[in-house]
Amino acid sequence: MDRYTEGLREAAFDYGIKRLADRLDMSEPRLYKKLDEDQPTVPLTLADFFRMNRELKDARVINSLLEDLDMVAVPRTQASVSRGDVLGDVLDKQVESGRLAALIHQVIEDGEVDEKEAASLDAQFRAIEAATAKLKAALDGLRKPALKAVGQ
Repeated sequence: MDRYTEGLREAAFDYGIKRLADRLDMSEPRLYKKLDEDQPTVPLTLADFFRMNRELKDARVINSLLEDLDMVAVPRTQASVSRGDVLGDVLDKQVESGRLAALIHQVIEDGEVDEKEAASLDAQFRAIEAATAKLKAALDGLRKPALKAVGQ
């Protein structure tokens, strides 16, 4: 599989092929064929990709695309967010920042950054971006609406 459909395949197998096939109103053998890169007679279309993605709701499906776009995705904040949720998100962000600091310390030890180290740094920066976006979404969930003056 190419790197764009690899995440879809992993998510589909974790979700369960029988369950996904039922939800898509598709036979299991047909779904297996669509997910098999060596089965050109039953191609995975873009429409199939999006139908499966809507059912799976799994970020692995779009991670390669997000990496290409230098973006991260986080779930939308639920209607009720507690102070504990926000505190947990703050701690998660701090943990990711600590991991980055440790990685930078390790990487600069020899004064050079090789390809493997660069990939590790990129992945850690993405983890921090995701943690930051999740924290912002949680804080947005606590925002109370602004009061409007009468007549506005």
